[in-house]
Amino acid sequence: MSIEDRRKVMLIDDNEIDLFINQKVLEFNNFASEVTSVMAAQIAIDKLRSLTSESVPDVIFLDLNMPVVDGFKFLYEFSLLDDCVKSRIKIVVLTSSDNFKDKEKVAANPDVLTYISKPLTDDKLAEVQLLL
Repeated sequence: MSIEDRRKVMLIDDNEIDLFINQKVLEFNNFASEVTSVMAAQIAIDKLRSLTSESVPDVIFLDLNMPVVDGFKFLYEFSLLDDCVKSRIKIVVLTSSDNFKDKEKVAANPDVLTYISKPLTDDKLAEVQLLL
């Protein structure tokens, strides 16, 4: 991937080890020029609300299973953001959940690009790249 194709990424996960691994996979594959890790969905929503449309991440990797505000609540709050912000962001659900109902709910959400199971790997990242 060329340098000009690299993008801003936000990782949202309550697990520090998962954040670390995901960041390393992104770095190793030169997928992102900038990675922001956030350990709580509410903090991520607050950050997105405060950013200009030009400074929002291009891709968000979102965990579903988090305390207080889970991934589904994040997706609801995300849907309320201005269209000029939402239209610039692709969301990839990256979760350990293998629940069929979770997959159905995510598939029905127009803001989600795809659903992948943890861990993030080079091959899974290549599949995301193709969808972008």
